[in-house]
Amino acid sequence: MDEKSVGRPSLYRPEYCQLLIEHMEKGLSYEAFAGVVGVSKQTIYDWEKANEEFLDAKNRGIERARLFWEQKGLDGLFSETFEDKDAKTRSSKSINAPIWLINMKNRFGWRDKQPGEVDTVVNNNNSNSNQISPQSDEAIEVRFRQLMDQVAGKVKEDE
Repeated sequence: MDEKSVGRPSLYRPEYCQLLIEHMEKGLSYEAFAGVVGVSKQTIYDWEKANEEFLDAKNRGIERARLFWEQKGLDGLFSETFEDKDAKTRSSKSINAPIWLINMKNRFGWRDKQPGEVDTVVNNNNSNSNQISPQSDEAIEVRFRQLMDQVAGKVKEDE
């Protein structure tokens, strides 16, 4: 007697792995991929449980999406104004920082530092590279400004 499989056959296809990565590297969400392939978001959650390669594609896609959005944030750090003298028009490229920050919090779990939290920095200049030292908010701010000045200097050099 032939055994029949129970339930509906899966709509999962191995080629969805690469499609998912390409989808997410455009900054689109994992759940939106369900709409691309015409299934519910619960279906893609089921696929990741049943197919290790799909879960791996999801994780790689998340990192690609993170790269996309962080690059957008960096691009927006430096406002640019463009003028077309022939058409007498002016446009600018800048970032809406509050919206970008909300996006990063929602997509990647970014959060505000809570009172009493201590940031740490691994000190690689020491012979003991595993040493971790607490940093004050002021020290972190100073270091951040130094790094941003370096980035701004490199951008100006490239122009």
